[in-house]
Amino acid sequence: MATLVGLASTTAACGLSLESVPLPGLVDGPTYPLTVEFADALNLPVDAPVKLDGATVGQVSAIEAGDYVAEVELALSTSVRLRDTTTAEIRLTSPMGTAFVQVFPGAEGKVLPEGAVLPATVTGTAPDVTDLLSALSTVVTGGSFADISTIIDQLNVALSHNTESVQSLLARLDVAVTDLNGQWPRLDRLTAALDRLTTRVARDLPAITSSLTDVTDLVRALDRQRDDLVLAMESLSRFDVVATPLTRAVRADLLAQLDDMRPVVRTLLDRRSDVEGVMEGLIAFASGSDEAAPGDYANFDLTFLLDLDALVHVVGGEGGPIPGAPTRRGGQQ
Repeated sequence: MATLVGLASTTAACGLSLESVPLPGLVDGPTYPLTVEFADALNLPVDAPVKLDGATVGQVSAIEAGDYVAEVELALSTSVRLRDTTTAEIRLTSPMGTAFVQVFPGAEGKVLPEGAVLPATVTGTAPDVTDLLSALSTVVTGGSFADISTIIDQLNVALSHNTESVQSLLARLDVAVTDLNGQWPRLDRLTAALDRLTTRVARDLPAITSSLTDVTDLVRALDRQRDDLVLAMESLSRFDVVATPLTRAVRADLLAQLDDMRPVVRTLLDRRSDVEGVMEGLIAFASGSDEAAPGDYANFDLTFLLDLDALVHVVGGEGGPIPGAPTRRGGQQ
């Protein structure tokens, strides 16, 4: 008894209180650090327990603010090894209780080393009393239910006295959906064709890119020669002003000459056999002259009167000399 009184006296003399006495640790034995990031740490206190399958395996050693997250440092027992597939959640012991960290270990993955970090993407926060009261307030004051009621009222107003129109609209929608369903095979083929087209375009993308590059070079070359092209076009335009009337005049003269030559050509075609006979006679005469004066030469001066009727008699050998026809002159030297 005296000992207790003395201890109390000593404590009072030093100015100590119960708040200054450190709390006992929640985990016996050595621990290692692990940082868990939470988007919202709620009212999580320091020294809050860390639980795994209902057992306390560590405690919160520090809480700091990071980049839009709360960085909660845990001190875990070395007997517990978590993997990188582990998730965590802040929960409450009761609706009005204290917060703690619940750990959900992963079955696979690598073991987390000391000082590892679980990102906020694998952590969460369980609903608390605040969330419950907020939801209840929304229900009491209307919230989404009031919006639904407003929508229903507006639908009733819109459908009032418009029953026939609404029924007609529904019938048309039914026909449209039925037709669309009937065209589904064609739509499926169209989709397949588009898929093949995009696949081919993707396969030919290097060639398309090369072609566009070549076209770009061509456009640049044309742009550099634009002044020369414009000058050439202007010269061509001036030439067209001069050449068009000339071409029309020459065309008219040529057509007139061809029209005048038509009877001559037609007559030659009709008498083609007679002309061929005369040509054959000349060839035979030339051959006979070579035989008559071998090794020498002879000069002849021949004059022809292109009278088709007279030619017929000469070629045919009928009727003797033709009156008025020029005589044949020739001499041998």
